[in-house]
Amino acid sequence: MTKPDFAKWAQDDNGEYAGEICEYFHSIDVLGELGGLRHETYLDLAVRCEAAIAAPTEVSRQQIAEAVCWARDEGTSWERIGEILGTSATEAEERYGPVAARPNT
Repeated sequence: MTKPDFAKWAQDDNGEYAGEICEYFHSIDVLGELGGLRHETYLDLAVRCEAAIAAPTEVSRQQIAEAVCWARDEGTSWERIGEILGTSATEAEERYGPVAARPNT
């Protein structure tokens, strides 16, 4: 995966946003305005969005997992990913490594 695919989970069957976190995330467009590594910015934003809600949701967890996949596809180290997630490189790789290693579907 080279970029997160929101279409798979962002909307429910009626075309509405699947939840508060998704609606908030899609209401802002900062990636195009920021310099630097967009995939790391996206991961950081996904982590911050999840922290802003009362409890993690399936949507917020999926958003972070896709952001990790994108970051790994772009060559971001597990050390850097762990730093963004607020954990160690080892813990980040143990949690997201199997997902990031899956081939694109």
